[in-house]
Amino acid sequence: MKPLRLQDQCQFRAAKFLPQLVYGSSNARAFLLCLEAGQSLPPRHDSEEMLCYLVSGTARLTIGQETFRVSAGDFAAAGRGDIRGIEATERCVVLWLHIGKGGEDGG
Repeated sequence: MKPLRLQDQCQFRAAKFLPQLVYGSSNARAFLLCLEAGQSLPPRHDSEEMLCYLVSGTARLTIGQETFRVSAGDFAAAGRGDIRGIEATERCVVLWLHIGKGGEDGG
């Protein structure tokens, strides 16, 4: 895969954001989340590990039972089965990665 500039891939939508798949393989997927203030990826369980890097802006990140205020440059991770979600507190760009094969048994 050729390098790409994430800021050039940003597509903000006022009504509802759509995660953009910027990379995908059998073991990993990378999504670019371009969120306006108030837009969110609601907290939910997932069978894959998650890595989150906030490229710009600020947000509230939920991991497990905790919610954290994150800003540009912050990095976080969640394990398999952990609840995770994010809500923009101002316009933000997030690199959201899923690692590992999912499935009903978590493997």
